[in-house]
Amino acid sequence: METKKATEAKVANPSPAQEEEVANAADSNGDSSPAPKILSETSAEQDSSEEEIGSSGKPTIQLLTGMKEDLAARIPLYRDDWKRPKNLFTVLNAIFFAFVVQLIPALIFAELLDKQTEGSLAVAEVLLSAGIIGVIYALLSGQPLVLLGITGPVAILLGKSYGLAEQYDANYFTFFWWLCIWTSILHLLTAALGLVETVWLITPFATQIFEFFIAMSFVFESIRDLVHDIHLGQAQSEERSAAYASLVIGILTFYICWTLHFAETWVSFSRQLRTFLTSYNMAIAVVIMTALSFLPGVAQDTDGLHGIKRVEIRRVPWDWKPTTEEGEEERPWVTHPLDGIDVKGIFGALFPAFMLYLLFFIDHNISSILTQAPKYRLKKPPAYHWDFFVLGLTIIPCGILGLPPGSGLIPQAPLHTRALCTRKHEVIDGVRREVVTHCEEQRWSALFQALLMFVALSLIVFISWIPVGCLFGVFLYLGVGAMHGNEIWERINLMFMYAKKRPPIPVVAKTSSWSVVRYYTAIQVGLASITFGIAQFATWGRIDGKSTVIRCHVSNLAFLFVMFGSGYVFPALIAIFVPFRLYVVSRFFSKQDLKYLDPVGESDEDYVAEQRELYKVDRDVDEAEVFHGFSELRMKDVDHNAIDYYEHHPDVEPPEEFAETVLRNRQRSSTSQKADELPVVEENPKTHGA
Repeated sequence: METKKATEAKVANPSPAQEEEVANAADSNGDSSPAPKILSETSAEQDSSEEEIGSSGKPTIQLLTGMKEDLAARIPLYRDDWKRPKNLFTVLNAIFFAFVVQLIPALIFAELLDKQTEGSLAVAEVLLSAGIIGVIYALLSGQPLVLLGITGPVAILLGKSYGLAEQYDANYFTFFWWLCIWTSILHLLTAALGLVETVWLITPFATQIFEFFIAMSFVFESIRDLVHDIHLGQAQSEERSAAYASLVIGILTFYICWTLHFAETWVSFSRQLRTFLTSYNMAIAVVIMTALSFLPGVAQDTDGLHGIKRVEIRRVPWDWKPTTEEGEEERPWVTHPLDGIDVKGIFGALFPAFMLYLLFFIDHNISSILTQAPKYRLKKPPAYHWDFFVLGLTIIPCGILGLPPGSGLIPQAPLHTRALCTRKHEVIDGVRREVVTHCEEQRWSALFQALLMFVALSLIVFISWIPVGCLFGVFLYLGVGAMHGNEIWERINLMFMYAKKRPPIPVVAKTSSWSVVRYYTAIQVGLASITFGIAQFATWGRIDGKSTVIRCHVSNLAFLFVMFGSGYVFPALIAIFVPFRLYVVSRFFSKQDLKYLDPVGESDEDYVAEQRELYKVDRDVDEAEVFHGFSELRMKDVDHNAIDYYEHHPDVEPPEEFAETVLRNRQRSSTSQKADELPVVEENPKTHGA
């Protein structure tokens, strides 16, 4: 195997054959042709912003090529992933932090699934799923820093698709088995064919809409569930007082979470204490409000009918059996794939499976990109194709056991990476910024945070103490937090400002006119609202025994819309926004305006500087002030694969097993670069036919 110096020497001094090939390309027009005319570079400059979208430089379909490259780059580093960390305390802190920031949202989504699936998928299933898929991914993935779990959109999708099994007269868990298997097959095929490359076509236009839709859904569902049980004029006084108590608990929980979210910007207390308050704000709020709910005089739920509602655990302590409603026959853990379903139901599960696949494709890959952002200065390359393949493998046990599948978490996954980083503050271009000096790239933190989910199942009695209102208060915080960091919402706020008061951020100062910003924002809000309406209010209805329409429930009115799907089709809408941006939006807005409205080429540093200017923050901008979400997605300087990583990081030496691949790519790049430097010859029409 050649050494690194030999590799660099070959790249710096190409062989005579390579030089001859470039020379032949220069002489291909013959000596008798007139002097070449150098074409204008204007067209290339105009297309530069569009080339940044999905410019991987590879064919869309490459059978097993991406997975082979990922494995060739990551397998030699696998043993190193298990070595003792440089800073053991940092890893221990990251384990506990990742566990906490995943556990509380998981309880929220479990509560939603419990209601929407009539107890078929509940707290026990959600936590067990998080533990199983987390362990599998930590052991087999290429990039183990990504955390897997149940996300809000997945809870919405699985809840909406619950009633579809009845349409096919199928057993729900058998139907769910096929839904998961179809989804897994789609994942495996996508990774094998190299279709993961298409993720680079996604721009902030689509991710901002997706995040805005999620924020709207979280806020709506949290408020709905907080006020639903009040029943003014209908319920008994005891029930109404308990409902008001839950509402107050939810509001106070939200207030504590939101206040501590910005603790790192305070001038009081030490930096360590402020960081702790920000990092564990949800856990602090839940502990405080759970304790207050047990104060004397607060109505307690002693008979299961009155008092403050708490997280429903049907068996305390949990006996490691599937959740079933009282009086129902206990189901087995392992689902038989042909029990209570016919061929129509088997293939009927393919449609919601495709929706779940689209959701995972966007959710997981963006989570993986954010987790490996350039600002974290990782020393090991990405493995997007192989990781998506492993994600498909994690769905199989979920289908067999009847557990909700999960994907990469946002914001938990990038926050996990940040927790593993050693950081310092430096003054760069006159601005004090946070700089990562080292990141603990290992598998221990992801593995142990997943194992802690099994510990949580063993201590499920403590979870049963948490008031439901407390969880929905955290849910409201997650929605408002996602809205706060979303650029659509930021532009809406700017519309209510006087023109002179608007901060000089690029979207204000560098677009052709403010009306362009208004029209662009209106399009995004309209698309997000359509997605929200379909996801929340569209359900299957029957006319003459046929599932041919959607029945939309708004208040007490029912409107019938002839459509091709139901509430779970929203992932398809999100996917459609990608080509809509490329082929429709680009026709109505200039490339210069889209450069700032849809900032594909903006770096992380530019984004943080923009947030600083937008919120007039003079102190250090830590991650507390920039809520990790889809809006933070920036493709500039992001490595598309392992080869890109080593090209962009010449200081990092590739493993010997992968060095030859890097060498060949550098030689091709060097030859191609020399050919591109040759003048572009414009044919002389007078001599064309000679």
